[in-house]
Order: sequence, then structure tokens, then C-alpha cells
Amino acid sequence: MESIRVDCNAKVNLFLRILDRREDGYHNIETLFHSISLHDTLTLTQGGSGISVSCDDAGVPSDHTNTAVRAARSVLEGTGLGLDIRIEKRIPIGAGLGGGSADAAGVLVGANRLFGLGYSTSDLERIGGGVGADVAFLVEGGCAVGRDRGERLERFPPLPGLPLVVVVPPLSIGSGWAYGSYKMVLTRDRGRLTMVAGALAGGDLASLLTLLENDFESLVFEKHPLVRGIKENLIEWGAGGALMTGSGPVVFGIFSKVGDAEACKGRFLNKGHNAILSRMASKGVTVYR
Repeated sequence: MESIRVDCNAKVNLFLRILDRREDGYHNIETLFHSISLHDTLTLTQGGSGISVSCDDAGVPSDHTNTAVRAARSVLEGTGLGLDIRIEKRIPIGAGLGGGSADAAGVLVGANRLFGLGYSTSDLERIGGGVGADVAFLVEGGCAVGRDRGERLERFPPLPGLPLVVVVPPLSIGSGWAYGSYKMVLTRDRGRLTMVAGALAGGDLASLLTLLENDFESLVFEKHPLVRGIKENLIEWGAGGALMTGSGPVVFGIFSKVGDAEACKGRFLNKGHNAILSRMASKGVTVYR
């Protein structure tokens, strides 16, 4: 049976602001997504009439709760086609890097190619938005502002392949807890995202690095001071900017030189932290026949 391999890149949020709670229980947000080279690898194989999933990480569910399974069901609905999904996990789980959403995006793009379904990228983004808010972005990846739940996208040219150090604390933070615990701020500057987008469009990296923002940081830093310390260390050890991504707990630092990033990663490893060297990426999913 025919198989294909799919690499699914993680994402970071360079900006994340929570606006208000929606009637459907979700929250409206403003965010700036960017793909990074850290990725999971999927092997998709034509199956019988069902959908199965397995993973080399025991922490990943192998039932219908897996976002990759939900994505497969959505894109194959009504076709009678079956799919076997094998996941080689590199993106940490529950880290704010969009690992589950990346796998779902990989299934959408990969199944579309494997079975010749004929969906356009916008079709897959629409389907992905029904699977999870980040999935719509990760189908194409690169760089985009996300609004509403994050699925309404405005594309921007991606940043050059700047090196990043991604630090993974030994804890997990559920997005449900983060959104449920966040206290809305009623009065604030609503033009900051415009400034971020302007710096990005103008290629003004220096200004962009001063505008990095994540509403969840203060909440997570209060509960987990270790995460605050990681951000402080990233700046101290040479990052031009550092930020927690998503609802955490991963913190990333952006560097201008690979050597500086490698040295910073080494210092974190010497302290016993899990640190990963990555880089900004221009796309979300790559399919290999």
C-alpha cells in the first residue's frame, strides 16, 4: 500500500493577546504565528476503511481524541477511505508549540496528496479551523496574524531563518487552565498588534523584538517562577528577544548568530534543562513521496 512521509513544523507566538470570551466558550485573540523548524514526522499509509494512529511517544493518545485522527476524519469524510498514521514525535507535548495541531495539519495536507482529493490550501485551512484553532495556520505555516480564535489569518512574509533556542521546562500547562485562569484587562492599547505587523512588514527586526508580548506570561510566571527565570536567562545569555509561546510553558529566544544560540543552548543543558536549537521556518508542512 502506498505511503508518504510528512514533516510538520511547530509554531511559536511572537505576540498573543486575549481580547474577550466568546458565546461558544472560546476566546477571541490577536496573535502573530511563526513556523519554526522543529517538527514531527508522520508516515501516512493507505488503509482499509478505518483510521488508526500510533506514536513513538506513549503520552500521545491513540484514539479519537488525537487531533491527527480528528483531522483525518474531517478530510476523508464521506470518501470511505482509510488511513494509518504513524507519528515520530519531536515537538514536546503540552508546551505551547502546537505539536498536536501540527500533526493535524500534516494529516490534512498529506492525505490530500496521498489520495488526490483535490482540496486547495484555503479548503484545508477551513477544514483545519474546525479541528483546532492553530491547525488553520499550520497548514501553510510561515508567518501570519491570527484573529478570532486564531483561524482568521492575514499572511506576512516570514522572517529569515534566524536561530532560536527553545527551552522546555519539566512541566505541562493545559490551555484550558490558562484561559480559565486569565483575568481580562479592560483598558489597554489596542494598536500594538498594528505596530507588530508594521515592524514585520518593514523588516524591522529590532523593533519587532521590543514588541514581543504574551498575555499568559504573568499568569504562568506567578505560578511557575522557573519559567520566568528561563526567559531572564535567555536575555542574559544573548537572545535579542525572548517570549513564552502559547499558554506555555516553553520559552524561546531569538538570536542573530547560530554560534551565540549554540552557546546559550549549552548553558541551559549544563543547568539540566531541555534546550533545543531551532530556526524560523517559511512553511508549515513538507510532503515527501
